[in-house]
Amino acid sequence: MNSCVFLLVLVAGVVSTKTFYPEISITGESGLRLGLVDEEGISHVIFTLRSKDGERKYVVEAKNDDDIWEYVDLDSNSQTGELVEYKTSVLFHDEWVDSKWNKVVLIPRGLMVPRKSKRSYTVFRDDFNSFNRGSYHVDVTAWGGGNGEFQVYTPEHNNLHAENGYLYMKPTLTTDHPSFDNNKLYHGRMDLNELYHTCTNGANYGCSKTSNGHEILPPIMSGKVTSHACVKYGRVNVRARIPKGDWLWPAIWLLSCNKHYGSWPRSGEIDIMESRGNLRAVEHGSDHGVSYVASTLHWGPDASHNAYYLTHKGKHAPSGRDWHDWHTYSLEWTDHHIITYVDDQEIMHITTPAQGFWNWAHFQGHNIWGNSHNAPFDHSFHLILNVAVGGGFFSDSAQYNTAKPWHKGSSHPMRDFWEHRGDWLPTWHGDDVAMLIDYVEMIQY
Repeated sequence: MNSCVFLLVLVAGVVSTKTFYPEISITGESGLRLGLVDEEGISHVIFTLRSKDGERKYVVEAKNDDDIWEYVDLDSNSQTGELVEYKTSVLFHDEWVDSKWNKVVLIPRGLMVPRKSKRSYTVFRDDFNSFNRGSYHVDVTAWGGGNGEFQVYTPEHNNLHAENGYLYMKPTLTTDHPSFDNNKLYHGRMDLNELYHTCTNGANYGCSKTSNGHEILPPIMSGKVTSHACVKYGRVNVRARIPKGDWLWPAIWLLSCNKHYGSWPRSGEIDIMESRGNLRAVEHGSDHGVSYVASTLHWGPDASHNAYYLTHKGKHAPSGRDWHDWHTYSLEWTDHHIITYVDDQEIMHITTPAQGFWNWAHFQGHNIWGNSHNAPFDHSFHLILNVAVGGGFFSDSAQYNTAKPWHKGSSHPMRDFWEHRGDWLPTWHGDDVAMLIDYVEMIQY
């Protein structure tokens, strides 16, 4: 962002009836963001703001990579609900166009619907006044998600439904389902085609599992959805309340709509938000429980050559707090960068490497992505929301608020987990274990 603050001597121009519509909002804790979508002919923008702290001018001399004339003042000490006055002066086709003074009540940027421009439009938005299953692929599978997870994803109302304007994605005990009890977990069969007349992934016996007492059936039922809508470059906003409770693993993420470059991770993965529901998950001196959210890009020629470690970053909640509250998780994605945010506070910022992702990671052999410098993040992705439970996301080496009941290498991790439910189940409190979604929004650039 090329901008600076100083007073300009405005050269008198012809008065114009042209009107511009800036966005003024809160960013971060108390920062101020001022933005104006570019139009052909704009070459300079000045925002003038009157607030409780007096009058300030913000001069923007160049638009950013997203075609926005933007200024961010992180030292403004602005507050949500504050009433401010503003006007704009725009150098438009070499004539200054001055607006009248206007008033606006400041709200967080994540709560604003971005203005459409000639190069952006809303591909998909869902406010969950009802749950339109036709907009999503609903997972029905017990395959374990590739990470040895303990849930079976179902279309059950208890696991997936809309209520009071929110989508609920709630893990429940399999033994609470009328088709199962504790004995059937150990000596039973889970046939999803029989239960739901569908199964979406049969890998790892994902459609039909039989227990023999050594390992049990998945002890948890949960929900997962994938949008039919896809976006290539743009902004994704998800206002959500993530769950709290031991061994819960909520995620807001994106995968390739058509496996453009092949199977995972060749076609890329964009994790906007992942978290662990544990009150405490300390590893290497850092707590990665519910007070921590992380973003990651997964990419590489195969699962054993996944360079995610180059593109991973997390954010801790303010001291004494956690993320189990309402927050807006966002992705800003162009061919120049991939940035994730929580409430417009940056989590991860990845600038597209000039040499391309393949060469950046020093992968050997044939470049499966060709000459596209930002591949595999150069094609359409769809949005995924889910709450997983257990699995490889929880390290054996971390220190948790309750002892981890299973360990890597166990031949019966789900049984280990279930038989220690007396430790973790008391941390599951009602709807606190659900991920609630207020809205999702996918904007195409």
